[in-house]
Amino acid sequence: MNPATRQHLQQLGLHRSPFPPTPDSVAYFQTASVERELVEASHCLRTRSGFVLLTGEVGTGKSTFLRRLLAALESEDMVVSLVFNTYLQGNDLLAAVLRDFGLPPEASAADNIDRLNRFLLERWQRQVTCVLLIDDAQNLDIESLELLRLLTCLESGQEKLLQIVLAGQPELLQSLAQPAIRQLSSRISKHVQLSALPQDRVADYVHFRLDSAGADGSIALDDAAVSALHRLSKGNQRHIHQIMDRSLYGLYGHSTTPRKIDAALIRTAAAEAGIRAPTAVRRYTWALAASLGGILVLGALALSLRPAVTHAEPSAPAQHSAITHAQPDPVYANASCLAGLGTGAQLSVAVRAEAAALLQQRADFCLQRSAQGLRATFVPHISATQLLQRQPNTHVQELQYRLQQQGHYDGQLDGRFGPLTQRALSRMQQRSFLPATGTPDPLTLHLLSLSKPQTTSSNDMDPSANGHG
Repeated sequence: MNPATRQHLQQLGLHRSPFPPTPDSVAYFQTASVERELVEASHCLRTRSGFVLLTGEVGTGKSTFLRRLLAALESEDMVVSLVFNTYLQGNDLLAAVLRDFGLPPEASAADNIDRLNRFLLERWQRQVTCVLLIDDAQNLDIESLELLRLLTCLESGQEKLLQIVLAGQPELLQSLAQPAIRQLSSRISKHVQLSALPQDRVADYVHFRLDSAGADGSIALDDAAVSALHRLSKGNQRHIHQIMDRSLYGLYGHSTTPRKIDAALIRTAAAEAGIRAPTAVRRYTWALAASLGGILVLGALALSLRPAVTHAEPSAPAQHSAITHAQPDPVYANASCLAGLGTGAQLSVAVRAEAAALLQQRADFCLQRSAQGLRATFVPHISATQLLQRQPNTHVQELQYRLQQQGHYDGQLDGRFGPLTQRALSRMQQRSFLPATGTPDPLTLHLLSLSKPQTTSSNDMDPSANGHG
């Protein structure tokens, strides 16, 4: 924990962050429905019943659920592999599974499957269950999903040797619905669907998180603040964390107790986090519809009262011109900015207004505004595949160093992309107004100004180094 965060928490009487941007299975808010799903999923894996599927929208607690499931399985002496880097596909994904099981991967997929089969069979003979957990599985392509189906064919004749848990966003269901992998879908024995918190549980959730961080009751939310928090977050736990974290910063200068969080502070914190009120859109839409309805009524009345004319009205072109002029102009209207990005394939991604304000200060980004919103164009220097393959490597080490310089990473610079590095990357993304996924997407890597990948092998680090990142 960096000194600034520690001082902030101590000022509020907290010994840890109650609303971290990353999954926190230590302080797990357990509802009766989630507890039931956790028990049933554990039972399916324990009895080797087949696939377990876990789906939910972003921020509903899938990764935290996986970590709770992981803790439950490891307490029963099961051998568990957790794969969260689904940017690796095919044989690269299989190699990552082998490494997580402590096996050195081979060059070909056939050799990797054979080695994994011998490992699983040996564990089965010792009555040890092996489980593979894959997070963000919506990123897997058809080839990788078919590979997972092949892994379920590894069996002793009576039982499956490997139990698999797929966790992902609802898009994963669309992938599994494809006819090409219907054999995989037919082997799902349990489907856990996580949802947002209802309004009557939001206050319980917030107080539970505060209590788990050492709060003594001096931080309080009134009923209006709870209602505003649910309305803005829609019960999404990640959005609750973002809003509450900003709200706690708003209490930093309050020395009086109790420190009260009201609805105004919740709304301010949500705006700073880039979360807008859902009712504002509906209210605006209703007002716009009412205004257009009034205009149509007045227009119809005017048409009924005016004399008939045969020539075109001059006001129509003028009105069209005004509408055209109201469209927002691009931030960079000419092509000189795009040409100045240099050689290489350009990538354009959608960004929020807060992130655009940061990117506009840099010469290696070009921003454009259109009817679909703001977009940032840049020439990526390194891809996630280049970053994560053949670990450890100096690219991950450079990533860790830059995160450390920004106060997000406090682990060793070991060149391995592990949980500590993922959490640090998530914090950096949140502070940069990017989606706090913890995954090294091209925009995040370019924002960190990672060096271009080298063609020589001098960048590779000692693979025997002990990994803590």
